[in-house]
Amino acid sequence: MVTKIKSQEARVDFSFKREVFFIIAGGIMGAMVMAIPFTFFSPEGISRAYDLTWIVFGHIVGVYSPISSVIIAGMTIHIIVGISIGIVSGVFLYKTNILNISKPSNGLRYGLFVGILVYLIFSIPIQRFVLNLEFRHALVGNNNNNNNNNNVTFSNFQISSIIYSVSINLLFGITLGLFSSFLSIKFGARYRCSICDISFSRIDILQNHLLFVHTDDYNDEHQMTTNRKRIVILGGGFGGVTVLKKLQNHFQTDVSVDITMVSKDNYLLFTPMLHEIASGMIETRHIVTPIREFCNRARFYCATVKNIELERKMISIRSSTSFGSALVGIRGISGSTLSTITTNNLLESRTQSYLYYDILVIALRSETKYFGMSDIQQNAFTIKTLNDAIDLRNHIIYLLEQADQLLLSAMGTAADVDNIHIHKDNIKALAELQKKLLTFVIVGGGFAGVETAGEINDFIRDSVKEHYHNIDINNIRVIIVHSGDRLLPEMSTQLARFALERLHKSGIEIILNQRVTGATPNTVSLKDGNIIPTNTIIWSGGVAPSSLLTGISCQHDHNSGRITVDKYLELPNYKGVYALGDCAYITDPNSGNPYPPTAQHAIKEGAIVANNIIVSIEGRLEDRKIFDYKTKGMMASIGKRTGIGNLLGIEVQGILAWLIWRGYYLVHLPTFQKKIRVLADWILDIFFKRDVTMLKTLIEEEEKAKEVKNSDHHRHNYNT
Repeated sequence: MVTKIKSQEARVDFSFKREVFFIIAGGIMGAMVMAIPFTFFSPEGISRAYDLTWIVFGHIVGVYSPISSVIIAGMTIHIIVGISIGIVSGVFLYKTNILNISKPSNGLRYGLFVGILVYLIFSIPIQRFVLNLEFRHALVGNNNNNNNNNNVTFSNFQISSIIYSVSINLLFGITLGLFSSFLSIKFGARYRCSICDISFSRIDILQNHLLFVHTDDYNDEHQMTTNRKRIVILGGGFGGVTVLKKLQNHFQTDVSVDITMVSKDNYLLFTPMLHEIASGMIETRHIVTPIREFCNRARFYCATVKNIELERKMISIRSSTSFGSALVGIRGISGSTLSTITTNNLLESRTQSYLYYDILVIALRSETKYFGMSDIQQNAFTIKTLNDAIDLRNHIIYLLEQADQLLLSAMGTAADVDNIHIHKDNIKALAELQKKLLTFVIVGGGFAGVETAGEINDFIRDSVKEHYHNIDINNIRVIIVHSGDRLLPEMSTQLARFALERLHKSGIEIILNQRVTGATPNTVSLKDGNIIPTNTIIWSGGVAPSSLLTGISCQHDHNSGRITVDKYLELPNYKGVYALGDCAYITDPNSGNPYPPTAQHAIKEGAIVANNIIVSIEGRLEDRKIFDYKTKGMMASIGKRTGIGNLLGIEVQGILAWLIWRGYYLVHLPTFQKKIRVLADWILDIFFKRDVTMLKTLIEEEEKAKEVKNSDHHRHNYNT
């Protein structure tokens, strides 16, 4: 039997100041709502008295003229009183722990209590000894010629005002309680089940969860647990997070629905801005949001999906290679017998865990596609993950440092540098070596390749101008190698031509109709036999669905390898299994072509999947929605304050497109905090120089690796 849990024991993310502020906000809202009945629904006598309220309040604090100052003073006093009541009642509420207003009925009860208390403590004495006298003076002063009539009017008002005063104070209290409860549920503390590691916005929902999920009493209510729906979402990208947020919002109060999110990274990466991380335009953490920030009603596993068995409705995940041994050590049992059910749908065994589901959402991200060229895979950088961007930035800065010091390195350790004569051939060789160090080859002329080339080209040239004065800017080469006959095949010919011209103007070389056939640490080989000396290859030549998908026994598209889904984004032969984003092959019902795996499509797909899951659980299959989405447009930044875009059929280019690009993605950042941080980064970039700090030097990494290798070698010799 589950005992009733105390709210303070389960409460997480609690802030006393924040919770009291909710009560204060409720007090202010209550003070504003009080004015509505007096203004629009009061009998003539009381309405006339209310017209004098602000004047009376102003007189109480000693303000008599001009009339505008009197009214302002009166309104200020009214608001201050509401705030004061909010502070006192809020502190009292959260210090005594009498009621938890995350439960709406508790908010209503508390509001009625405050309304009655305010009437008894505040309204009766203040109205009797202060307000009534001021009302009398105000009324008499307005009509000195008919004192008797005024006395009668005031007497009538006095009788009716008791009922109105009680009603208005109750209205104040109810507004305070309900509005404060709403704020507490929406933005306040959460209530966590320590067994399932999930949180709820309301204390009563947590109590229901404990009763229905963790109770030992097999009564009628317990039968509800056997009908629980276990929803598992694989992938923490745009599509997966969209499904998660919508399901959480809808099933927040439904304890019969269990939601689990699995992602190999514990953050949502805003990939459209990834190239700005590589250039240092944006601080690294500003385009990533922890997935746990979204998972308040869901359980989260930071793990890699190893296998999906659709027939058994089971998923195997693994967080690390030492997971099983760690469990053995903790539990003190043998690895062969380790098999323990720890939650309602998680089975842990030696090296991996198994999740069981009733509804599955596959939203796994794509992987880089190298077309079987292992030498490219070994020697090229990619620009797909956060680590990719950080590694590329460190590598670029490292090469700038080395290129800047070539002359000093050639001189050696001589004491008198000024007397050293360097032969012309040596100078020419140094220039060639510097050019090789400063040659950056980007493979692929799509969105990722063009945006990366434009951004790092600006970064390199600006950094050389500001910091690296021994580098000849003519030795910098940024080259795009593209297999097609024009850049950005997704865009119109006119926009692609504009992009080509602007990239050429900024110093970027474009090689079209050419393929990369091989690579070494120092060269790139092209199909026509040309070899480009370079220490930097950036591969953006294509992506492929996760290799995990090939092992799933379902329909796949033969060309792309993505999972085929129907118009509801559900796998045809597996009801309750949905796929979206990079891993799904979704046909446009209008054109018959597949939808591109972009962020805007993934977000819309996530909304459709969430809706179809909700209506299927609730038995409303007729309300399922098909995916029929018209692309809003495509945009790309191609260098400093320059962009191109097609928005709802309207083509834009130049600085206007660049501003629209920034505005659009700024709005779609997942949290308000990230929007502010990224906006601040962009503004600061206008006024300050580019930062050329390496987060970790490559030399240190190489030397450390050598030391470890030598240490292991010596230890081996010593032992033998």
